[in-house]
Amino acid sequence: MTLATPEPARPADDLCGLLSTVPASAEEARSQLHAAIESTVGGPVSLLRQVPDGRWALLAGPRVRPAAIDLTGRRRSGRMRWCEAGGVGVVTHDVAVADDLLPVLQQACAWLTLVLSRGEAVAAGSDAGAESRVLQEVIDQLLRVRDLDQALLSITDRTLTLLDADICGVLLREGDELRMRSCAGHRMVETGRLRMGRGQGVAGLVFLTGKPAKVDDYVRDASISQDFVPLAELEQTRSALAAPLTLHGEVIGVLEVWRRRPSLFTEDDVRRLVTLADAATIAIDNARLYDEQAAALEELSRARDAVEAQLAVHQRTAHLQRTLLGAVLEGEGLGTVTRVVAEETACRIAVYYGGGQLAARHPTRLEPVDLPSRLRMPARPGRHEVTLTDGSKHVAWVHPLVAEGDELGCVALLPGREPPEVMDVVAGQAAMACSLMLLRQRAAGKARAEALEQVVWDLVQGNAEQLAGARSRAKQLGVPLDRPMRLVVGRLDKVEDVVALQGWTANQADRMRRDVLRTLRQRFGPQHLVLAAHRADTFVAVVAGLDATAVRERLSALSATIHEDLPNLCVSWGVSREDPDPAVLPRSFEEARVAASASRRLGGDGVCLYEQLGIVRLLLGSGREPDLQQFVDDVTGPLVEYDRDNTGALLLTLRAFFDADCSQRAAAERLFIHHKTMRYRMEKIRQLTGLDLAHHEDRMRADFALRLLQVSADAAAVVVGPEQ
Repeated sequence: MTLATPEPARPADDLCGLLSTVPASAEEARSQLHAAIESTVGGPVSLLRQVPDGRWALLAGPRVRPAAIDLTGRRRSGRMRWCEAGGVGVVTHDVAVADDLLPVLQQACAWLTLVLSRGEAVAAGSDAGAESRVLQEVIDQLLRVRDLDQALLSITDRTLTLLDADICGVLLREGDELRMRSCAGHRMVETGRLRMGRGQGVAGLVFLTGKPAKVDDYVRDASISQDFVPLAELEQTRSALAAPLTLHGEVIGVLEVWRRRPSLFTEDDVRRLVTLADAATIAIDNARLYDEQAAALEELSRARDAVEAQLAVHQRTAHLQRTLLGAVLEGEGLGTVTRVVAEETACRIAVYYGGGQLAARHPTRLEPVDLPSRLRMPARPGRHEVTLTDGSKHVAWVHPLVAEGDELGCVALLPGREPPEVMDVVAGQAAMACSLMLLRQRAAGKARAEALEQVVWDLVQGNAEQLAGARSRAKQLGVPLDRPMRLVVGRLDKVEDVVALQGWTANQADRMRRDVLRTLRQRFGPQHLVLAAHRADTFVAVVAGLDATAVRERLSALSATIHEDLPNLCVSWGVSREDPDPAVLPRSFEEARVAASASRRLGGDGVCLYEQLGIVRLLLGSGREPDLQQFVDDVTGPLVEYDRDNTGALLLTLRAFFDADCSQRAAAERLFIHHKTMRYRMEKIRQLTGLDLAHHEDRMRADFALRLLQVSADAAAVVVGPEQ
């Protein structure tokens, strides 16, 4: 169904038709014009004409009080409106007149002025003879002319005849100079292109004074400037006569004639030229008003065409918009949007995430010539040249996807049967629907992320009840906690210095922290990252499926990335030991925190593993007894268990090794064993504890753990006498 578009408002056809005719008499013209204007405006109208003393005489309609309206301009007085052209004015009473009708009323005034001038010429015909007939013919022709150039040509031709001249030209004002607009009888091209300022030549003198001027010998006359004497010699001009074209008291041009023969222009010639100049002024004003009316109608026509085009686009895309909004409200995905748009417009469409990777497309089957699998987001929406899958270039409609001020990606469309103006709207509608869907996904993801963050903190810092609840929520959210895991703790230092240096706001600082968390997730990936969260400048991550070396490598790479972007920001990472029991995550958090503290104090690559800290972890721990006992058990536990199960003497051997100042030969002598037996036992100790006693740090750990064991309550039960 196509809606009818209303025609734009136009002046009454009767009035426009009247202005294109030549009436039989002035009285008939006045009567017909008055009736036509009243019919057009829908109310009473007064016609007035300015008389020689400057007053206005009533031609038709109600009388007008001089105080009721400003007759020198066009303004409202109540519901009264005034317009004038060529000495004829129109006053409307108690009726609103649209602005676009004023040029037509002004044209009517100019038309009536010409008709009245023609009537006066006819009335004077018995006295003036040929002069009045020529003037009547000029006015008749000017009444029929609607084009300015035709009017000027008619003026120059008729003026040549009436003034018995050889050259005639009409110069019109352009800014502060006169330019020849129509010329007849000239021999030189330069004459038809004349330009002159005030005071230059005869026309320039008229332009300066606003009064007629004449010279009897153009070349020798000292009353005019000599600017155009060379051109006058080439044209062989002798005498010249010029009169101003005056409209509303302002000189808008000059009418000038030249004679090549020796002759003088008389006062009658001056009067004739002034009369023709007055008629020419009215004709020029009439043509200008007609041009304005034609331009206004053309503008209205263009506006109507634009409205019709917009209406057609709206009708074409309204159904698509309703369908897309329905899909959004029903919780559909990006695939539904691409399918609906492709089916409605016969185009190919693809949606891309912010990183440029493909999110959805339709048709889903990839054609030889199709939108690419990756696309960089444009700086602005509109038509862009893209590289298709076959390497060719093609113009596609690309529109960014924006939600909450962030650019989430873009949508691209290869046009099908629809015109460009429809594709502009379709691209915007598709982008809006995709943005709403991504915003919904983002909100859901944000809610899930907030829930997971709370789970993280309850797992690592909560009491027994909170820990149990967190494990239950993790299971409901699909987070597996039934595999060996390590806890990572990170700390950002000197954040305040970085914020001050960068000139960041609090929101920008928070965005930096979110960027660090996002990069942490990317480094470990969904395969190894179980949970991750941050509070202020502290970051916590639960990772699985990676040994200590792999965790260190990823954290070191993450620190390098952060340092590359923000060299003044310090990052310290600590990693706990691996444990399969989620119930010990609070202990793992304490271990990772101790390791992060060691990293911050010891420097290095910014990453410390708790199991590699040795004695340092006792110095940085919380002071709780389990830290000390755990340290002893880590070193001596495997040896105690071996000695108990194998009736061995590894602990005694290790003590003898330290008492002999770490000399295996001296220790063997003290133990009364062969040095090969001593070597065997030391190798067994290395295998069980992982300690390389050739290194000072491992020696220190083993010696310290052994001494702690000796002073404990269980030492007497574990350490036996010398081997027999």
